[in-house]
Parts: sequence; structure tokens; C-alpha cells
Amino acid sequence: MTGYSYTTISIDTGEEPRITVALHPDASARVAYYPTNSSRPFIDIEHAGARVIIGTGPDAKVTEQHVTFARHLLDAAAAFLADCERLHAEQRAAA
Repeated sequence: MTGYSYTTISIDTGEEPRITVALHPDASARVAYYPTNSSRPFIDIEHAGARVIIGTGPDAKVTEQHVTFARHLLDAAAAFLADCERLHAEQRAAA
């Protein structure tokens, strides 16, 4: 498996800057969850020099928006896993 990652920054006149980090991982990719005894847990995703950190931020208060975001992240990750498992099984069966 070969992977790659890249980051783009787009700045258009009169528009907010847009930063995109695309991760297409291989075996060197790393995903870690760092629970904490404090109130700032976070997820760290690294690949090919790109790094994405998802957390609740410096404020100690976890809001309903954090909980909603975490649920959306979980739903998206579960759907991604299901598709990867399905495609992998189909590809193995076809080989």
C-alpha cells in the first residue's frame, strides 16, 4: 500500500482562506487518542508530515457542540470503516 498526504491553502479575494489537509494513509499512518485526567482529551492523526489534532480546545468546559461534533465524527469513522471492510472483502474475493 502506498499513501500520501498533502495540504493546500486557498486564498481568494474577498473570501475566507481555506486550508485542506488530505490524508491517504499507508502503514506509516498513526492515529492516537489521548484521554486525559484533565478536561482536554484529543485525537492525533499523523501521516507523511501532515498532522491533524482534534480536541476540545483550551477552555475546560465541554459543550453540547463538542458532544455533537464527537458523535458526527464517530458516525463518519464508523461509515468509513464499514466501507473499507466491504471494499477489502470484495477485492479479496475478486482476486
